[in-house]
Amino acid sequence: MTAASPMSASSIMAASGAAGAITDERPMLGRDFRSLLGQLVKLDHITGGLIVAPDGLLIAAQLASGIAAEPLSALAATLGRQLELRGPQLRRGTFPMAQFATAQGAAFLGSTPVGFIVLLGDASASWDVVRGALRAAVGTIHRAWAG
Repeated sequence: MTAASPMSASSIMAASGAAGAITDERPMLGRDFRSLLGQLVKLDHITGGLIVAPDGLLIAAQLASGIAAEPLSALAATLGRQLELRGPQLRRGTFPMAQFATAQGAAFLGSTPVGFIVLLGDASASWDVVRGALRAAVGTIHRAWAG
């Protein structure tokens, strides 16, 4: 992964057109997974990310060296499918996002029409900032892939 300058959630939302400034580019950005992921991994305290299909097929990845993308994509798809299946059983509806945290770091998972977005961060990553950026990215993908 190349070094990138940190960005705020509002920068991601503005870049993805979530604020409504670039309406015509939303569908294009929602189909350019590498660019969208590149914007997300610029968030403060985010160290990498990937987009995976529901079956675990890797679509795009920007990870630090030493992190294998394929096993992580398989895990992300499994977690995402389980959360989608268990949400209605727990009467919590469908899951849009989830956070998994330890003292060493955090993983953030967002559901999209094409699969799942996974962001990896250090323990100080802000859930609110990441949630806002993930919400904007998920919305961008929804608009691009909706009928």
